[in-house]
Amino acid sequence: MSVLYPIRVSGFYNLCMRVFGELHFPMRFSNFSKRMYGNFVHVFLLVYKEKLNVSYRRFVEIASENNLQRMLCIKRIPHFTTLQKFLQRIDKTIFEKMVRACRKLLNLKDIEASIDGTGFSNNNPSHYYQERVDGVRVKNYTKSVYVTDNKTKLILNIRTHSDNSNETLDFIPLVSELVKILKIILADKCYDSRKNREFCWNNNIEVHIPLREWPQYKEGYGQKQHFYKPRKKALKLFKPETYKRRSLIESVNSAIKRTLGSYVCSRRADNQQKQTTIKAIAYNIEHINRTIKIWLYINYRGFLQSGRKQQN
Repeated sequence: MSVLYPIRVSGFYNLCMRVFGELHFPMRFSNFSKRMYGNFVHVFLLVYKEKLNVSYRRFVEIASENNLQRMLCIKRIPHFTTLQKFLQRIDKTIFEKMVRACRKLLNLKDIEASIDGTGFSNNNPSHYYQERVDGVRVKNYTKSVYVTDNKTKLILNIRTHSDNSNETLDFIPLVSELVKILKIILADKCYDSRKNREFCWNNNIEVHIPLREWPQYKEGYGQKQHFYKPRKKALKLFKPETYKRRSLIESVNSAIKRTLGSYVCSRRADNQQKQTTIKAIAYNIEHINRTIKIWLYINYRGFLQSGRKQQN
């Protein structure tokens, strides 16, 4: 008689399930679809794949070797082409909503956030052979713009592009989805725009963006009144000490690229953007899991110390 031992469900799996539940996303696209796998199984496997930073074929082998199907309550791990086709079929906005849903697990409010962009290479070439052939490096990357919390270093929102569009255009769409929880927003000179500042002022958000030194905006150099007044107000409200905390977002960009990889392997542009967004989900869930463990350790240690003092 065989004995079935209980499977220990990891915290990463539980947190991924909670984030997926915040979306109220259906478990299946159709009532006539196969009951073998659900949408959550596919989403979890895609997120876990980016956490391991391996290819589709290698991930399926690792998942089968670690008996991951028992934790997911499925008969077998799906074929790697099943995950690829699911990634092509699902919309990118679903993964963006999962990124925004991560902050609900920590109940974040009155946030001081920073916004910045970074790039992920669309392949992983050998720099040795690149310099041997012609030495010319082509700009081939997927642009990602993050909004991160300076206190918890959690990614609050994300937008991805495959073209060379300006990051300033993503400022208002990203901030508008976080108006209710944002208190302060920090950004570099790339986002220096009158529209960006006025949008934050109208929504009671404190914004700190350094001014670009353009000669046409200097006082006494043919400036217009409706252009000069907002810049004068921005210069008066700008706090250099607060703006210094914007550098915390650079550590988030570095952490993602060092742990989850600085490149994506998908060939299609839309799949490259989705894979970059999934990296942000994997980073958030892993970061929340680590934060909860540290919080439990601190509270448990404080509980033991208080118990020893009472005994003494």
